[in-house]
Amino acid sequence: MIAVQLSGGMGNQMFQYAAGRALAMRHDAELILDSSWIEGRGGGVVTEARRYELGCFALDATLTPLGRVARVGHSRFPSRRKRLSELVEPQFGQPCPALRQAPDNTYLRGYWQNTTYFADAEVLLREDFTFRAASGERVPDSPLPRVSMHVRRGDYVSDSGVHSRMGTLEPDYYRRSTELIRSRVGDVQLLIVTDDPAWCGRHLRPLGNATLIAATRAESARWASIMQLMASCDHHVLANSSFSWWAAWLSRNATKIVVAPRPWVLDSRWDDDHRIPHDWIRIDRDPHQADQPPSTTMFAPVT
Repeated sequence: MIAVQLSGGMGNQMFQYAAGRALAMRHDAELILDSSWIEGRGGGVVTEARRYELGCFALDATLTPLGRVARVGHSRFPSRRKRLSELVEPQFGQPCPALRQAPDNTYLRGYWQNTTYFADAEVLLREDFTFRAASGERVPDSPLPRVSMHVRRGDYVSDSGVHSRMGTLEPDYYRRSTELIRSRVGDVQLLIVTDDPAWCGRHLRPLGNATLIAATRAESARWASIMQLMASCDHHVLANSSFSWWAAWLSRNATKIVVAPRPWVLDSRWDDDHRIPHDWIRIDRDPHQADQPPSTTMFAPVT
């Protein structure tokens, strides 16, 4: 048995599932998705309700509070539940070489945003991350290559703690990303996905040829359809968000161009070397933001 704690939103849960699924594959073991955190018994955030976000995919794993089927560590009392050894991700997402060699009957607690943890399970994960239903989102047809562009603001603006750690991406990042893609493929049709349509209307209109899809974080039921639509695009401009990371990863376009910001997290203590695949392109974000001093507090990455 391999168990993994689910926490955070859709993108975080996908990383956690990927790490657990890959380890379970290596051992030909059952995968348990521990729902304790998202049900409020293992942690959580007080400002926003979290829920299970992977039901939109055709994956097959048991979702249950871990305590019903297994126990972590030693206990003074006899139990029929399987005992698991806990593996906790190092601080600040630093690499965890022990993960790939972890034995069967391991419980994973962390965010695991490192492509090396599940690279050998890519074929299997692409099957698991098949959407169960067709996307309900519709955009006009275009003969031009379509580029998904994710503009994540929301709590990156409104929450001072998240803002100091993640920061927001400025219009210049999106302009330079668009110019880079156009320099390689010609004119494109932009699909701008955002939780702040007013900001996009003010700052990204000069990019031209754009369709805007706006949804609030409260409209959680729409985001799976939006990710599916983004994944169908030819090329991708990411926000520093695991949501657009996975939309780009899921794309099956063999010649896709993916642009990601550098650094991903303003706090320089966080590992920034293993999250982004080697064939994706990094573009430096606003240097004023990138030079901010590291945060002195711990935080859970946001999706």
